[in-house]
Amino acid sequence: MRGRRAGALALLALGLAVLPARAQTDSPLVGSRYDPRLAFRVLSTPRADIYFHRGEEPLAGRLSRIIDEVVPEVDRRLGAPRGRLRVILVDQTDESNGWATVIPYNLIEITAVPPPGDSLIGNTDDWLRLVFAHEYTHVVHLEKSGGMLGGLRHLFGRLPFFYPNLFLPDWQIEGLATYEESQISGQGRVPAGDFRMLLNTAAAAGRFAPLDRATSAVIDWPRGASSYLYGAYFHQYLADRFGAETLSELARETAGRLPFAGSRAFKKVYDRSLGELWRDFERETTERAASGAGAVARERLTSHGFTVASPAFTPDGRLFYSVSNPHDFPALRERLPDGRSREVASRFGGNRLSAGGNLLVFDQLEYDGPVALYSDLSARSPDGGGTRRLTYGARAADPDVSPDGRTIVCTVQERGRRSLATSVVPAAGEVASLAAFVSEDATEYSSPRWSPDGRSIAAARRRLGGPSELVVIDVATRDVRPLVSLDRGRAISPMWLPDGATVLFSSDHEGGPFTLYRVDVQSGVVARVVGAGAGAHSPALSPDGSRLVFVGYSADGYDLYGLPWRAPARATPDPSRVTPDLKVGRASAAGRPDLQVGRDSRQVGRDTGQVWRDTGQVGPDIGASRPYTPWSTLAPRFWIPYVEADGDNTTIGAATGGFDALGRHTYALSGGWTIPRDRPDLYVDYAYTRWWPALFAGASDDTDSWRQGTVRSRDITAGVLLPWRQVRWSSSVLAAVTASDDAFDCAACEEPIATIRRRQAGRLGAAVSNAKRFGYSISAEQGGAANVMAEFGRGSGGGTATSLVAELRGYRRAVPRHAVQAVRAAAATSRGDERVRRVFSGAGSAAQPGGFDIGIDAIGLLRGFATDDVSGRSAAVANLDYRFPLAWPQRGLGTWPVFLRAIHGAVFADAGHAWDGGFRRADLRRSLGGELSFDLVLGGTFPVTLATGAAWRHDPGGARDGAAVFARIGRAF
Repeated sequence: MRGRRAGALALLALGLAVLPARAQTDSPLVGSRYDPRLAFRVLSTPRADIYFHRGEEPLAGRLSRIIDEVVPEVDRRLGAPRGRLRVILVDQTDESNGWATVIPYNLIEITAVPPPGDSLIGNTDDWLRLVFAHEYTHVVHLEKSGGMLGGLRHLFGRLPFFYPNLFLPDWQIEGLATYEESQISGQGRVPAGDFRMLLNTAAAAGRFAPLDRATSAVIDWPRGASSYLYGAYFHQYLADRFGAETLSELARETAGRLPFAGSRAFKKVYDRSLGELWRDFERETTERAASGAGAVARERLTSHGFTVASPAFTPDGRLFYSVSNPHDFPALRERLPDGRSREVASRFGGNRLSAGGNLLVFDQLEYDGPVALYSDLSARSPDGGGTRRLTYGARAADPDVSPDGRTIVCTVQERGRRSLATSVVPAAGEVASLAAFVSEDATEYSSPRWSPDGRSIAAARRRLGGPSELVVIDVATRDVRPLVSLDRGRAISPMWLPDGATVLFSSDHEGGPFTLYRVDVQSGVVARVVGAGAGAHSPALSPDGSRLVFVGYSADGYDLYGLPWRAPARATPDPSRVTPDLKVGRASAAGRPDLQVGRDSRQVGRDTGQVWRDTGQVGPDIGASRPYTPWSTLAPRFWIPYVEADGDNTTIGAATGGFDALGRHTYALSGGWTIPRDRPDLYVDYAYTRWWPALFAGASDDTDSWRQGTVRSRDITAGVLLPWRQVRWSSSVLAAVTASDDAFDCAACEEPIATIRRRQAGRLGAAVSNAKRFGYSISAEQGGAANVMAEFGRGSGGGTATSLVAELRGYRRAVPRHAVQAVRAAAATSRGDERVRRVFSGAGSAAQPGGFDIGIDAIGLLRGFATDDVSGRSAAVANLDYRFPLAWPQRGLGTWPVFLRAIHGAVFADAGHAWDGGFRRADLRRSLGGELSFDLVLGGTFPVTLATGAAWRHDPGGARDGAAVFARIGRAF
């Protein structure tokens, strides 16, 4: 659901399945998909195999029931897919997400953590149902295949090319799934007011996306949400105008056409071209947006756009907030009195910022081990100093500091619930000790906020299948009293007014955009705050009570806005700025809201948090589950024929591969028969990623032409890769061994040759990087990277050699914005037996992506010179680039799979040398020149950079002086 579209996953999975282990040795791509600490089991039902790990038994049982309910409904609407369904339920991240693929089998992953209510995907009282409906729609849609390609699929198996819907624009893939998630659940994004607001605001501002920009490849706001936004409402437009049954007909029609040719299906199904339908959709949306526009009185305080969140005032009146956009690393910022802002600290993710006790306390995401991504609490002084972590792996979020500055209340993510916890604010150098405060099964708490007297806490609460609620919790007794209860809409981001008798909050009641309301804590009377405008949430009141600051929305995204605020005796707002237009359930004498609960006649036990549907069953007996084994999903499900010509020889062969559902085992096999040599060429590659580190191995046996004879090469490689990453940096260590022998046979040569050259080697490598690039970046523009690789080799005659490669690179911002100064230095050398030593190049125009390469082109980057022009047993290069953006077109060609994201240029200076004896400065080659680069996105998913340039070369020997042109795929470094 988060832009990881099914087509991209399918192609990536196939690419990993056929990735040779020899390439993995040079640039390892193996890595664990799931935390090695998770022990998985399998629950099989008539419709699916559910993979879950220890602690998820209740969720797995409930998911099995959801599958039994949702699958028949989706199949009835869109048609059933072929093959068994496999669903992975995993809890290793505090970000809500899911993905699906049909290559090489029907596979879904669901993260178990529900989103908070203020999320664009937060309009749900049952996250598992919503996300499964979305991802299963992907399976049904993408697995379709008809016509000639459908017939070929029966012959060659599950190859992406035979599933045309994989190659549809991402707005069509994600749009159908987002539309269906709402049709099936009655919730989700389509009826959500905050999601519809994005479309209406763009239309009203004249920024409605044309077909080619309704894609996740767009950098501009709303970025990755574009394909979901435009796709969902376009599908709703088609269903409303032509009937929902036409969506199924369209899915079948596109599945029978060649990849990337699905747009013609619209003409057949709707008797109108896709372009005409899209213009009609835009016109209707613009008219509706214009009619719904209203006046607002708010003042815009920031102009960052994209995502601005969690405003908070310090006691002395300073205003802090968070920013996340494609220009910089996410950060905490302070708004200065003159309207400017300054960066206070970096911050990745998180929901809440609280000021108290001379501290800014906030949550952010960090890796816990190689895979798990959890939320933890951090703190820093508003006046400077470093950020310190308050928790480690606690999955704590949404902090609020008590009025006396001594206690923190926050949420803690647990399996099947999100609870409230408290902690004393730890002293410097200490870690917070969280104590459980309020916890209910199948209940998600969020946004806890202390009352001014510290005796109560207001929070948002959502029970499974229940309404969205605001509750007030007595700190001494921990009694929970409902304050606001909404069946249609969400109540989020509560904030106490100084009198302690009123709570401000935000709601998207009845499908409208979020805006601000106030509720009287005793009477339950609710009134809307006039003038806050669309998207208003996360209110914060200045210490003197004169100004209300909140997050609001415009066509640029979210920013801070303000309203003047009057605070009479009980700090109630100016009556002229309030209107009672939100009806909610008031608390009765028994403490229960008197509204009836949600759609589908679901009943919710309000006192105990118990949830039931129909008979209360949650699915089959979880005791029927069994330990996970990979065998049922490991068998190959496709094969690829190939023909390869090499001189007078032709090889006819086939390749296949596969991986198990959890991605622990990945393998590739290929073999061919070579004519006229009449012998096979064989390749086997394998990676095992269950543990940390990952293991990989590969072997090959092939014969090639050599002079008038042949050379038979046999290789075997095995190794381990130990990756480690944090949000702000990553590192990896590689250890591998290789053995090879080359048998040279040339009876027809002038001097007949029949000899075998053997070589064994061990390799050790390490790499670290904190280089950063952002949405609008034309390359990495902050930080740097370093890597080193050593090889210890032995030859057939007993000779030994040692080779070493090292590289450093750094990036620094320049002017104009997103221009970069990039510098790189690399060196390589090999010592020992002449027959075993390596040869390195100090030249070449190809990209240098970094990694664990120790071949001839491991370091070479001397633009305008060929790799073979400068080679020897030792080599060194230095590169200096000034890179600058020229334009961000962000345009495509209708529905064609080519999207031009950015155009940028560079001027460079390179120097390189290679030698066998000693280094001679007089032999140094140099080049000066310029490049023009184009950043493309192909197939809606795969980014690629195409570069062309010219270099003025200086060769001390004079053989290659003068101008040269070159072309390259990828950035220089």
